[in-house]
Amino acid sequence: MLMASGARSSTPQLLLLLYAGCVLLSMSRNAPQHLVAAANSPFSFSFDFSTISISRLQDLRLEGDAALHGKLVDLTYNSITQRIANNNCMGRMAYAHPVPFYDSITGEVSSFTTRFKFAIGLNVGGSNKEGGMAFFLSSYPSRLPPSSSGGNLGLPVDDGRSQVHGTDQFIAVEFDVFSNTWDPSGTQDHIGVDINSVRQSVNTTSLPTFSLNGSMTASITYDNSTKMLVASLQFDDHPSVGPIEVSTILPDPVTSLLPPEVAVGFSAATGTSFQLHQILSWSFNSTLSTHAGMYVCNILILKLEILKSIILHPKMD
Repeated sequence: MLMASGARSSTPQLLLLLYAGCVLLSMSRNAPQHLVAAANSPFSFSFDFSTISISRLQDLRLEGDAALHGKLVDLTYNSITQRIANNNCMGRMAYAHPVPFYDSITGEVSSFTTRFKFAIGLNVGGSNKEGGMAFFLSSYPSRLPPSSSGGNLGLPVDDGRSQVHGTDQFIAVEFDVFSNTWDPSGTQDHIGVDINSVRQSVNTTSLPTFSLNGSMTASITYDNSTKMLVASLQFDDHPSVGPIEVSTILPDPVTSLLPPEVAVGFSAATGTSFQLHQILSWSFNSTLSTHAGMYVCNILILKLEILKSIILHPKMD
């Protein structure tokens, strides 16, 4: 009697395990294929604005004065008459969908690489310049902060004494052509890593004045094992200048810097001088997949709960 009772009590557990195995084996057939593929693949995207189709524009979020013009995206005005009529300008281009930064369940932080070709064009004669641009990660969705023109580069504004908090938090690599009071002395052009403050860069590399001019290619990588963020810059129109790098170790815990899903993109701003900030191509690759995999897990859990209810509470004829 005892053995028979024990066998009956273990039957639901055995059936559940068997069913779970069957579901896992058939999951790729029953779930939507694009979601299964997304669950198993690292996150990535790329844009070549010289050949981009209209349908892909829905994957981009343009803010402020940013606009698609021909085969590139202007982050700020591309006409000096516009700049004169509207004084300072600022704009952003971000990926329109959330990008995984870390897994909220396991705590795993993404390693990522982004590569982009861009151009900075100075005023006629090149004697006056002010502003710059940045690649950023921030809370999703991207929001262009008000009054973030000039040296704020279209990023959240801080007072120089304390960092921004909450949904304003960001990580950025700046490409700055003007030396504000908080920037390195001795040169105007520099690149730097900013964490929650444009005015308190965690690390900068100074460049010869007027070197951030023309076409350039940048690569930014983050390694989650070393916590090292490295940005390298090649001067396509001035190969004798580079390449140069700036790097920093992100503070621990990295998960405190941003939410699990973030916005990634570019911001730029000008002051009283006219200046072009143009994105020609852009790719982004992450080691984390999107949350599409949760769709599959939820299907499995739901089916197991239904089966458990049927086995433990069978209907009597």
